[in-house]
Amino acid sequence: HHYPALAPDEYAEVPANTSILGAAKFSGKTRHGWSIGILESVTAEEKATIDREGVRRQEVVEPLTNFFVGRLQKDIRQGNTIIGGIFTAVNRRLDGTGLEDLLHRSAYAGGMDFQHFWKDRNYVFTARGVFSRVQGSSAAIAATQTAFEHLFQRPDAPHLRVDSTRTHLQGHAGTLKLAKFGGGHWRFETGLTWRSPELELNDAGFLLSTDEINQFTWVGYRIWEPFGIFRNFNLNLNQWNRWNFDGRHLYQAFNVNANTLFKNYWMTGAGLTIETLDISQNALRGGPALRRPPGWAVWAFVNSPQRRKVQFFGNGFMARAFGGEVKVENLSPGVRIQITDPLDLVLRPSFFRARRQGDQYVTQTDFQGTPRYIVGAVEQKTLQFVIRLNYAITPDLSLQYYGQPFISRATYEGFGFVQAPDARSFTERFHRFSPAQITLQGDTFEVDENEDKTVDYTFAKPDFNFVQFRSNLVLRWEYLPGSELFLVWSQSSTPDAFDDLERGLLSSLSDNLFGTKAHNIFLLKTTYRFLK
Repeated sequence: HHYPALAPDEYAEVPANTSILGAAKFSGKTRHGWSIGILESVTAEEKATIDREGVRRQEVVEPLTNFFVGRLQKDIRQGNTIIGGIFTAVNRRLDGTGLEDLLHRSAYAGGMDFQHFWKDRNYVFTARGVFSRVQGSSAAIAATQTAFEHLFQRPDAPHLRVDSTRTHLQGHAGTLKLAKFGGGHWRFETGLTWRSPELELNDAGFLLSTDEINQFTWVGYRIWEPFGIFRNFNLNLNQWNRWNFDGRHLYQAFNVNANTLFKNYWMTGAGLTIETLDISQNALRGGPALRRPPGWAVWAFVNSPQRRKVQFFGNGFMARAFGGEVKVENLSPGVRIQITDPLDLVLRPSFFRARRQGDQYVTQTDFQGTPRYIVGAVEQKTLQFVIRLNYAITPDLSLQYYGQPFISRATYEGFGFVQAPDARSFTERFHRFSPAQITLQGDTFEVDENEDKTVDYTFAKPDFNFVQFRSNLVLRWEYLPGSELFLVWSQSSTPDAFDDLERGLLSSLSDNLFGTKAHNIFLLKTTYRFLK
């Protein structure tokens, strides 16, 4: 939803959900081998109620919208060749809503895909192509051009510019891959993926970045015959490169990893990645591309036999910049308990810590007409617990529960600004504020950059503490063969613990977890399979 702008003495009640006026889903397969899937829905216009000293008014926060998704696929040559297509459409009724400059009026995307197997399906060639077109007011399209996924305003991107007169964007993306997945011990996959700068899929999908061309290669060696203490063994080599549409080399990395299943059914694996080049186009949120420090990462996992009543598993991850500017650790152990044949329980805690020595973006400001991209050193800690319960009451009736308490905290220090974003030396990329240049007043940092006893600019203290609990309870009943009924209870709670920074993570999580009213959603879904 759009959230309305409020005066200091106004309060708003905003709908938490969008009402579905109607929805239909159809899927099936024709006698000629075409698989068809169609999803169509219409959602209602939603309004927020805004109160000011007893006087109320309403403001549209979500327009009447139509969503459509269609998919076609056909297998030919005994399934050795697969062709398919997909089309999505989003159309919004924006006239008179006040949202004309905030949302796209229409958004269309489509794609074609092709897969061909040969030599007993050991080799495969894959090709996919995608197009997109969004339309709206010039203000809405300008906002898309400067959004995080696009950032056309980047000063070091000569192939891009923000055109405030445009009322549409058209983009494309694709994948080309050649692979060998069978027929001997050696396997490989190599290919390209790309997303053009104007690609936009977020109205009916998910897109995090554009303006990139990715190249990748994987080579693997498989030993499936038992030898020594091993039941099987797998070795993998990977490499990646990334460029933007101006041809600038942005990323390069290499990886080696291996995993094995022992004869006693324990499993383990480990890997090493070396990053030799990392230039981020979005680290400064529309500023110039920022060179990140190269480094390495290692990971490992171990699983006890799955057929045991009690199974242990866990994984760990560690990453370091070669110069120590970045340090990351993650540890996630777990246990699965088969309480009875139809009932099992999974418990999995996870702890994550990341420290960056001064290149974490904080905000953008201005000093004497020159942009200032403020950065700082950050330490972020995240603690979460995952609880899963699966109960097969009967072969046709089952109950599943998922719960996740979560806390993430970040604290900042060592602020400065970016002065040479592409410098080879980490220290040369940034100017660090001296104690005489920066002071903390309450929750606001004041900066006197030229030390003339006058505040040149300010920015808010960026520290945060985020606590959340999410859970899902799903009852599934197969009332007829192939036909199912689902009853879902989804619950979420996000207490106001933003400033609870002094206590330990566990104390803050336990004390804040149930300190606010939970948000509950109930869903009922049914499917019916038409049988001959």
